[in-house]
Amino acid sequence: MPDAVPKRRTESDVTDHQDEFWRSYSTDEDKERINSHYDRPAEFFATLTGGEWNVYSCNLWESARTDTESQEHKLDLMAEMLDLRPGERVLDVGCGWGGPLVYLAKRYGVNGIGITPSPRQAEYANRRASEYGVPVAFHVKHWREVEENASFDAVYSDEVIVHFSDLGGFFAKARDLLKPGGRMLNKELHFASSRFMQVTRGMVFINKLAGETGHYRMLHDELNLLDRAGFDVVRIEQMALPNYQRTLDGWLANIRGSQHHLEALVGADDVRRFRTYLKVSRKSHGGPSMTLDLVLACSPGRS
Repeated sequence: MPDAVPKRRTESDVTDHQDEFWRSYSTDEDKERINSHYDRPAEFFATLTGGEWNVYSCNLWESARTDTESQEHKLDLMAEMLDLRPGERVLDVGCGWGGPLVYLAKRYGVNGIGITPSPRQAEYANRRASEYGVPVAFHVKHWREVEENASFDAVYSDEVIVHFSDLGGFFAKARDLLKPGGRMLNKELHFASSRFMQVTRGMVFINKLAGETGHYRMLHDELNLLDRAGFDVVRIEQMALPNYQRTLDGWLANIRGSQHHLEALVGADDVRRFRTYLKVSRKSHGGPSMTLDLVLACSPGRS
C-alpha cells in the first residue's frame, strides 16, 4: 500500500484535483508516466539546465559564480555527507543524464551505476561516462527492478523520492541493496507544516507535467519511514531556498537565451509550458510552505 499522506483544503486556491496526487501505479505504468516528462531530446534538458553536469535539481549557489560551480558545490556537499571514498560502489537512483555520478566518479574515485526509467537519459548518460572515461554505467530500470543486493556502499537520490508512492518500499529496497553499514542520502522538498498540505492550482500544473506522480510529504513522514525500514538517521542538512530560486532563475534565463533553438527541438507550446512550470515552481519554493532537506541514514551494521 502507498504511504498515506493527509490532505487538507483550507485556502481559496485549493482545487478539486486531490485524486491526481498520492496515486499508486504498477512498475510499468510508473515508468511510462515518468517518461512522459523526460521523453524529450536530451539536448533540450542540457540547454535548460546548463553547466557541465546538467543537474536537474536545486544547486548550491552560496559561493558559486557559474552554473557548473553551483552544480559541483551541491554534489560536493552530497559527497561529503556520504563520506565517499575511492573504490566505493555507488547507486544513483534517478540518475538523469549522468552528470552527478560521472562527476562523483571523476572527483572522488567511486564507481557504480545509475538507474532511470528513460532510455534517452540512459543513452546520453552512458555517452557522457565514456567521454570522461569513468567506471560507471547507466541502466533503464525502475528502483524495484534492481537486484544487486548488498553490493553498494552508498545510495543517493536528488529530488526523486517525491515521485515514489511506496517510499517505505523504496527504503526497504535500499536497505537490501546496501552493504552492512552502508549510507543512503536523499535530498528532497518537504512541506514545512501540515497546514500547507493542500492541492493548489500550481501543484496540479506541476504534477501533470510530471505524469501525475507527485507524492508530497513532510520531513517527519520520511524520517518515520526510514526508521520503520531499519535505518539510523545520522545527519540532516537544510539548503536555503534562495538557492532554489537562483537555480530556477538560471534555467529561465537559459530558456530566454536559447528560445528559438529549444522551440526547434520540442515546439513553441512545450517551451511555453516549461517556462510556466519554472515560474510556478519558483513561487512555490520561495515562501514558507516548503523546506529543502538532505537526509543521511545508515543501514544496520554501522560501526
